[in-house]
Amino acid sequence: MSLEVRYRLASRPIERVAGVDRASFEREHLCGVGRPAIVTDAMGNWRAARDWSFDFFAERYGEESVIVTDRLAGATRGRRVKLGDFMVYSRFPELTGLAAAAGPTPFYLTSFSPFARHPELLADFAEPYFVDNAFRDLEGPLWNWYVEQFSWIFMGPPGTLSPLHVDLFGTHAWLAQVAGRKHFLLYSPEDRPYLYNGAFDPDAPDLERFPLLEQARPIEAVLEPGEVIAIPRGWAHRVIALEPAISLTFNFVNRSNLAAMLVEIGRSLPLWARKLQAPGFHEGSGAAWTAADLAGPADPTTRGGA
Repeated sequence: MSLEVRYRLASRPIERVAGVDRASFEREHLCGVGRPAIVTDAMGNWRAARDWSFDFFAERYGEESVIVTDRLAGATRGRRVKLGDFMVYSRFPELTGLAAAAGPTPFYLTSFSPFARHPELLADFAEPYFVDNAFRDLEGPLWNWYVEQFSWIFMGPPGTLSPLHVDLFGTHAWLAQVAGRKHFLLYSPEDRPYLYNGAFDPDAPDLERFPLLEQARPIEAVLEPGEVIAIPRGWAHRVIALEPAISLTFNFVNRSNLAAMLVEIGRSLPLWARKLQAPGFHEGSGAAWTAADLAGPADPTTRGGA
């Protein structure tokens, strides 16, 4: 089963590259506004590219309980199910009870970050060769914290949806397509004034309600199995699976976006604080404080009441 997506406004294709070196890739694709690219030779001889499948996850981790929702953000439906049952649903939705519970958009597994519990999976892939990642030097519990908080395996049937969004904390991201195809639609940070906070439907844009959309210049592509897409910080993206799909993604930071990440952390302190509350961070860093301490001491000049 598969579907096709056609964006209805003018767009350009996402650039495909191969054999790039890390320094030039950062300079040409991640600095400044940035420029997304699909790297066609980054998965090399990964075991994940060869072995990961719906059967693989069902056989090894099928009894684990996972939460599935109808989209990556702004979910309206959700269920707790066994991973093995969801692997069946991903390929044959009509054979499971989840099909009746789903709405117009099928259920999607977006919260699966298994590497802290199953570190053996980390041996099945390597960070793409073009990525310079400041988190790479973390070790032990801090590394576990990073992979638990900033990596995911996305799985689901055709039609699973990640609505238009920008990744948190000013991070870059890479996403490796392990199985199935996905359609990516991306907008530059320079297009943000024209995007109406993502309130429009990219597949049926209402230009009477959202006239500024015509000024945006999106790019799009279908990501094929074996390819990796790099998304620079600040790029809004919408993703739809065209087939039963498995993707692996990590967010990362380096010198090209470190300052932006620090600014975004300041703007999103409550969310960042929740990530710092994870046991792996405290165990690895020896931190004795909690997220509540980020509020600082009470100001004696302020008073409660009306």
